[in-house]
Amino acid sequence: MFGCLFSLYSCVEDKGSYDHLPVNEITVTGTEKTYSVLAGITELTIEPTITGSILGEDDSQYEYTWYACKKELGSDKHTHTVLGNEKNLKTTVVMNPGSYYLYLIINDHSTGMEWVISDMTLQVSTSLTTGFYVLGEKEDGVIGMDFLSMPNSEGDTTMIHDIFTNTEQLKGAKDLLYTGYISNPSVAVNLWLITETGSYKLENSIQEKTIFDIDPSYNEGFTFPSQLIKHPVKVVDQFPHQGIYGKAYDTSNRGFITEDGVFANSIISGEIFASPINRYESSSTKLFKPYPLGFCNPYGRMSAVVFYDMDAECFVYLKNMYTKVCAKMTETPGAFPWEQNKRTIVYGENGPVNSYALMKSTENNTDYFIYQMTINYATVSKNSAYSFSTADATDIDKATFYSFSYEYPIMIYVAGNNLYQYNYETKACKVVKTYPGEITYASFEWQSRGELDIVVCTYEEAAEADKRGTIYKYTMGQDLNIVPIMTGPALDKEFVYNTPLKVKKIEYRNCPR
Repeated sequence: MFGCLFSLYSCVEDKGSYDHLPVNEITVTGTEKTYSVLAGITELTIEPTITGSILGEDDSQYEYTWYACKKELGSDKHTHTVLGNEKNLKTTVVMNPGSYYLYLIINDHSTGMEWVISDMTLQVSTSLTTGFYVLGEKEDGVIGMDFLSMPNSEGDTTMIHDIFTNTEQLKGAKDLLYTGYISNPSVAVNLWLITETGSYKLENSIQEKTIFDIDPSYNEGFTFPSQLIKHPVKVVDQFPHQGIYGKAYDTSNRGFITEDGVFANSIISGEIFASPINRYESSSTKLFKPYPLGFCNPYGRMSAVVFYDMDAECFVYLKNMYTKVCAKMTETPGAFPWEQNKRTIVYGENGPVNSYALMKSTENNTDYFIYQMTINYATVSKNSAYSFSTADATDIDKATFYSFSYEYPIMIYVAGNNLYQYNYETKACKVVKTYPGEITYASFEWQSRGELDIVVCTYEEAAEADKRGTIYKYTMGQDLNIVPIMTGPALDKEFVYNTPLKVKKIEYRNCPR
């Protein structure tokens, strides 16, 4: 069959003896030489006219199979993908970018003959340049990934399903980390999948693929050779995160936090993180347990980073990339103490201007604190501190997600199926919206537009299979009559997208490679 790939139409198999019978010659018209699609977006539609020399337009005896075939360079091997089994092909193509031979096999049951029509080609390109990775779990708990393609900031948006092959059938989706766009070197653009039990570096080059899997070239022993930390190494966060428009502003340095280590190094010659820095002496083998966030400025070079020592309950400092150990912050008068007394960290976040830490009393379950700091190159400044209790912020002790606005003194959080907004200056709390399903993710988002948005994801078991997961993306407005919110933003425009996944993380991407 494949030997006849380049024939316009030819008989490739005769399943009987028809010496005294006329052959039903099949003619196919109404097709084009070349078809072009965007993977996961454009619908490929072909409606050929098929005529038999004996059967005419009667196609009741025909069986159809549409194939896309790609030959590997320098090899006789090829891969073929079935696109459809009807005469009229109508399908959304999800394949890796490239040029494919497109052909139709017609099995004529009246004669037992098969005909191959193969004068067509298919060009597949990608629309994964700009948008959001959608990490989640399928109905059986296996991790899946979609891509919310957003070529423009508003509108022209398409959900591309199943871009993660997941050959290992991983479960327990927890987080997704994209390093952000760096023009050079290519090794520095990474995508990390975090599960409940491990972490995995993923393929992510859209010039080669639109369907991804675990990166087979990743060698954790080469990247993290230290024997002071656990192996296999579980990466839990990176620093700095991508900044506005998905750009990684520090193009020379990067840091990672693992479940028991902190690493920082230059990445000009590749990503090798030899020695953990979550210790106070270079000769010490005792590592403190880090909170999984490096407090830093995403717009500057990584000249100063603050970490939190979960063992000593204090903020510590990496002054510059050449200091391979941490130092405890020198206590100075200010809005809050660097070393905690009967307090611990609950949540941390970096904004484009300030960094935030949500703290909680270790003596009771009612008292909370918000620290606001600015990290500007080698200077770390205490800006403000606020205290409040569960009486001020309803259900804050039951919260599952938190996020801070960089424009307003506002923290949003999730408890149950309610999205709350708390103004920590006025101590005013309000339910912004109650959703029909379980809220599986919520956060402020500013990387994609450079303006403050909110993303909320929900999941409804009872909904249609392809609409169980819902992504709500809100732009922020000032009309307090839309959604009354105290001294701050209101939800303005609402964009809604559906996925079959139970969404665990939305991660922005803006990269042409």
